[in-house]
Amino acid sequence: MPVYNSQFFENFPDGRHKISPLVLATIGPVLAVSVSIPQALAELYTKQQVPLPSPITGMALIDTGATRSCVHGPIMSELKVNPIGVVTSHTAAGPVLHSLYPAHFTFPVAKIEIDFASVVGADLSGQMIDNQQLIALIGRDVLSMGIFVYNGSTGTFSFAM
Repeated sequence: MPVYNSQFFENFPDGRHKISPLVLATIGPVLAVSVSIPQALAELYTKQQVPLPSPITGMALIDTGATRSCVHGPIMSELKVNPIGVVTSHTAAGPVLHSLYPAHFTFPVAKIEIDFASVVGADLSGQMIDNQQLIALIGRDVLSMGIFVYNGSTGTFSFAM
């Protein structure tokens, strides 16, 4: 079972740094992700000798409030993956309809890969983490397959799957 551990550090002007609960609380539990077409579609493209679209990389936020994992909708358009359905998401602003897409997530540092039958296409425009676009939310559909530990007092989190 791969285990991913992350610590957040506060940097000081004199070059020192220390583990900081404040940084984790501000940024949240994030990790690098690569979003690509689902494996079944990749196999079909390979058989048909169709070039595979390049994966799109960015940051993913572990979101315990999200029932399902989400991907920034324009990414799926860029990967030329068609929606396979719709779902109603219940947000703080009320219910919103979102498209569903099959997708494949790779977390290179954590050495975890997940092929999804469907993820929610959400609008994550303007959601930035350290000047990088947030491109995915990791929901309870993924968390239900592993162990997630958020240690706020030490500024660390761990995810195993």
